[in-house]
Amino acid sequence: MVLTHNQISSYEHHGFLIYGPILSEKDLKDLRQRIDQLASGEHPNAGKIGVRLEAATQKGELQETSKRDKVWQLLDPHLYDDMVFKHASKPAVLDIVSELLSTDNIKLFHTQTLMKPAFHGSIVSWHQDSAYWTSISPPALVSCWTALDDATEENGCVRMLSGSYKKGLWPHDRRDFLHAQGVDVSEATPVVLKAGSCSFHHSLTVHGSFENKTPYRRRGLVTSYMRADSKWVGKGDNKPQFSLLRGQEFPDSV
Repeated sequence: MVLTHNQISSYEHHGFLIYGPILSEKDLKDLRQRIDQLASGEHPNAGKIGVRLEAATQKGELQETSKRDKVWQLLDPHLYDDMVFKHASKPAVLDIVSELLSTDNIKLFHTQTLMKPAFHGSIVSWHQDSAYWTSISPPALVSCWTALDDATEENGCVRMLSGSYKKGLWPHDRRDFLHAQGVDVSEATPVVLKAGSCSFHHSLTVHGSFENKTPYRRRGLVTSYMRADSKWVGKGDNKPQFSLLRGQEFPDSV
């Protein structure tokens, strides 16, 4: 076992686990550089990935800000960059995910980078990942959130609502994004991480983050995993090809 009994018990109780260091100094440096290349448009595949810009940029603000620091989110960068895919496939991460999902058969569901630029990094609304990921059943995926910069309470670290996953899917209001209803922010736990460290959370754990008004960036690379025997319940025949990272395929599954 990679995780201790106490770590597994903590995850089962809270719905998240603050783990600790997962990246070498070299891997951290390389990932930082690669993510910045994707955000700035300097990467040869930068035009292929999904990008969401900072809310202020969409309002016509941040005119003097660099292209890189106008980016709020990169969607599925692993599809167009081998380094990000290699990180998502990292054995040290998969060993932990295997224990949290109770299986040796793992597929990669999704990757994203949330950028939180210095001085104007936007909030992430309180939500459950599975409220977005309704095409996967059961709603029991695991995400690894890797800090590319120190994530502090001041610069907008993720905050998790302990035990919230046990209540199933919460009601959400859709405005610009999904907003979980009935969240008591005062009860949320700040997930403070040093650069190169990571945490894990269940896809039904309610979480969000505040804005970043500090001079320090807060980039987080999120890799999300599911059991290979999960079911696709999305509409139509547009099921993506999910990469099998460990174990075997299952018929009539993702």
